[in-house]
This record gives sequence, C-alpha cells and structure tokens, in this order.
Amino acid sequence: MKKYLLPNGVNWYRANMHCHTVCSDGAYTPEKVKEVYKSHGYSIVAYSDHEILLDHSDLTDDTFLALTSSEYSLTESEPSFPQIFGVESANWPRTKCFHLNIFAKDPHNTFQPASSFENLGWRREEYKDVFRGDGYHRVCTRESVNETVKRCNEAGFLVQLNHPYWSLNEREDYLNVEGLWGLEILNYATELETGSEYCPYIYDDMLRNGMYNLVCTMGDDNHNHGDSVRESFGGSTFIGAKELKYDQVIEAMEKGHIYCASGRDNPPQFKELYVENNTIVVECSPVESIYINGYGRCDRHVTAPENETITHAEFPLRESDVYFRITVRDSRGNNAHTHTYFVKDYLDK
Repeated sequence: MKKYLLPNGVNWYRANMHCHTVCSDGAYTPEKVKEVYKSHGYSIVAYSDHEILLDHSDLTDDTFLALTSSEYSLTESEPSFPQIFGVESANWPRTKCFHLNIFAKDPHNTFQPASSFENLGWRREEYKDVFRGDGYHRVCTRESVNETVKRCNEAGFLVQLNHPYWSLNEREDYLNVEGLWGLEILNYATELETGSEYCPYIYDDMLRNGMYNLVCTMGDDNHNHGDSVRESFGGSTFIGAKELKYDQVIEAMEKGHIYCASGRDNPPQFKELYVENNTIVVECSPVESIYINGYGRCDRHVTAPENETITHAEFPLRESDVYFRITVRDSRGNNAHTHTYFVKDYLDK
C-alpha cells in the first residue's frame, strides 16, 4: 500500500510567501502584485508588509488567494559584530536582527500580537487609526524572539524565520528559537543581494538539533522598486489543497502539505512522493539529480546521464537515516525541497 508523503489527489498552488507593497516599503499596490504574480502562474501571495497586518481578502477570488500576514522585525540598537583589524564600517552592516513572517489562520484577524505602537516605526502616523496590538514591545534578544513567537502562536498565527544569513543570525540564535512553523531557506531578494541566502544547510542544522517539525519554504521578499520584477518569481512554495480556500490552504500549511522550489520559470516540481514496500518513490518534473538527505551525510542520489534528464527515483528506507527529506535539482541548478519525514512512520516491520 502506498503511504503518501505529499498528499495525493490535491491541487498544487504556487505561492509567494514573502511580499512587500506600498503598504510598507514596496513599490507596487496589492492589486498590481496580484496582477503580476497571477500572470506568472501564482495562485497565492502572502502580503507580509512590515509591522502591519492588513486584510486583503477583497483580492481573493476563485483563482487567487491573499494570505493575511506581516513581517515583524527585532533589531539591535548597536551592532553585535565588532570592528576587526581596526577597520571602520557603518553600524548597519554589522547589526543583527530577527525577521519573522506571521501568517494568520483567520484572514480577517488583524489584531497584532507581540506588537506595540512603537514597533510601527516610520509608519506610525499612517496606521495609527487601524493599528491594534497587545502592547508588547519587541527587542532584539533571544528571550524576546521566543516571547514574540509564543504570543503569535497563541493568537492564531504560524511563524516563520526569514533570511537568517542577511539577518546575521548565528547558530546559537536560530537553534534557540522555539515554536517556529517554518524556515525560509531561500529569500530571493537577499540572495540576489548577497549571493548567500540559499541556506538548506541551516535547515539541516536545525533538524539535527531536534527541531523536527519545522517546514522549509522559499519566498521572494519582492519590493519591485523602479517598476522592476527582478526580485520576483525566484522563490516559490507549493501548497497542496483540495480547493483554493483560505481554511484549506492554512490546514495544508499546518499539515506540511507543501514543498518549495527555486527558479523563475518552470521551477522543478514534485509529481508524486510516497513509500511502498519500504521504498521511497519519487516522481518529479524532468531533473538532473534526485537526492535523499537524512540525519547524517547525504550519500544517496540518482543522477541522469550527461545531457539527459530523469523523472523517477527509488530509495530503500533505512532506519539509520532516522528522518529524510528529498531534493531534486534541474540542469539550471534550481532545486525543489520537501520538509522532513520520520523513517519510523513509514517503515513496515
């Protein structure tokens, strides 16, 4: 009997899980974001403007879903990293922060947990009449990060850690965050800026240290300044649900019925993923390589002959892997990743 890792018999909706508009520091209106993303095959956008929760459900229709979300910041007042070799530098490049995307389970929930009026920063006057928060003032400490995540979870939000490289998050930082739903393993805008924001290795580090229920996502963090879509369409999260309905999409996110993929045009995609007779079976779009990652080193993969592609691979379940996740890579270097699954849940004995 097939034990499906990714759900069978659902629709897979392409989503941008990290987006900014004129409601914070982006250049496009929410309506224009919907227009340009729909034209590139997207069905879902999380409108995660800085520090403010706004209900954009008026944009939702049969072919498009607006997720109610926000990006919260906890930023140091002074830089963590000292000058070295006597070199002077501006404070900002050495200043650590934590950025958290929060996703509302209820599209109309715009009460902001873990947020005070001061957190609105430069947008205070603009949003003073619509802002509703619990008065908690966030600061850049591990204790405050955990209190923020806790308050958001209790108020009905899923919480994701964004772009850990750009944020200067050290290992001791991300390993001590409790209650996360997801980790953004590709932030397309900061990858273009730094060349270092594709970070599945951080995801694996978190898994190896017990953060097993964490999913991995990709997002654009698009701002579209200069009427440009350069930052758009590079990091996608695919969500599997029966229908494009808010409650079904949130349920799919909570159950881990997702995978993420890089690539602006035709990113690699999973078609089926299941276990049968103690064997993991992968069906995907044409790719160059298919990998299985476990608790230790990745030592199993299938690669197509030169100038060819593959769409199928099988890997025996091994108890020694403890858990596993699947990666596929196409000839352009684009990757699709599942989150992690426990071997014991799928092994027939």
